[in-house]
Amino acid sequence: MYKRILVALDSSLSARLALEEALRLAKTVDAILMVACVVSYDLCDPAPWVIGEEGERSCAQRQLDHARDLCARSEVRAVTQIIDAHGASIPGALMQAAQAFEADLIVMGAHGPRDVRRHLIGSVAETVLRSSHVPVLTVRDDQLDDEHDAALAL
Repeated sequence: MYKRILVALDSSLSARLALEEALRLAKTVDAILMVACVVSYDLCDPAPWVIGEEGERSCAQRQLDHARDLCARSEVRAVTQIIDAHGASIPGALMQAAQAFEADLIVMGAHGPRDVRRHLIGSVAETVLRSSHVPVLTVRDDQLDDEHDAALAL
């Protein structure tokens, strides 16, 4: 069974749900979690919660602090890490972290395309799914499905 699980956070609801799922799984199988946030400083993919490099690092640190508290309350062993992509792709940085951690499972949120760029080149989760050599568990936010269904009904 799984012993080393990498969980990727990106401040989305689906990522928080993925962390909750990873915590349940880790507790069941006595696995250790690596909870990671990638900072990319990619000017082509701005996020609304980020204001420059320090803002992105600060946001990532807050997410990891919250994740560390959840892990402690759940009595799940965990390490946290901010991964600096150094301008490389976020999926590539996650894959490198998974390999270095010797993860045997990657857990991440999956949310639908948010803009034209993501629609054209694909999501981070999709890229990790296609390139991972270990299983990938994706967790969706039901609210996104409801919004998608409502948009189709129009």
